[in-house]
Amino acid sequence: MDHHAHVHRWGGLGTWAHGHLTGFRARQAPAGSEIGQTVRKGRVCVTLDLSVVEDFCTTFTTHDDIGTVASLIGALPLKVDYRLEALEASTATIIRWGDGILINQPYYGYECAGQEVLSALSRHGHVAVCAVWGIACLPWAKTSGNMVPWSEAGASMAYFAYAANGRLEVGFDPCEFDRTDPSVRCGWNTGAVDAYLHDLDFSPVTVAGMVGGRNPRPGNLTIYQHTNACVTMLERISGATFPADAARPDSLDAGFTIASPLPAMSTAEFAHFMGPAQN
Repeated sequence: MDHHAHVHRWGGLGTWAHGHLTGFRARQAPAGSEIGQTVRKGRVCVTLDLSVVEDFCTTFTTHDDIGTVASLIGALPLKVDYRLEALEASTATIIRWGDGILINQPYYGYECAGQEVLSALSRHGHVAVCAVWGIACLPWAKTSGNMVPWSEAGASMAYFAYAANGRLEVGFDPCEFDRTDPSVRCGWNTGAVDAYLHDLDFSPVTVAGMVGGRNPRPGNLTIYQHTNACVTMLERISGATFPADAARPDSLDAGFTIASPLPAMSTAEFAHFMGPAQN
């Protein structure tokens, strides 16, 4: 499949059960808005809107064996059905997807978005890519002690990171992404994902709609597009449409727990992974 030509075909608004994201459903742009022209060049727009989801943590790797991936990230199969139990932040789902494996942490975990995991999953010719926001941004936060030398390209609200050969090729906050400004990216090869950026818009769009909750009134709505753009990039890299049940796959075998998180990198290891310092 030509990954560069892959078209984003789905999207939705997160739905919740017992306080957790259970899946995604399609949401059309507000009637009369211009977002269809902005995002899809005049087509009827069905966007991925996960801005209401407090936390999102997903990682893709080109490995093809679930057991190998679980071992590399310190995960063990759950002995209970993760779909029925109120589990912990260490819960992860691991499924085959596209040209590799997809890892998701649906219970406010973020271990699988860490630099240690991306390094482990991207060695020996493999690639590892993560898209996160909410608490899952912690490993990449501008205010994180380890991230200080790369704070200009650190996370404020979200993060997208692409790793290969055991190190970060490029990382950036999609909420503050300006493809013309090199300072918003960090890594050893900051142009590594340029081929996947075509036709993507990371900027929020303001449209007319109803605001006010219980007392609705006409007003302006902000449609955040960075989530849609990040998932489209994941699709293009993996060669597959993002699964609508990614947060809670309907498979008993998908449930894992991060039983032995990878040891934190030393300062020197972190610097080698991140690439040339910006500060």
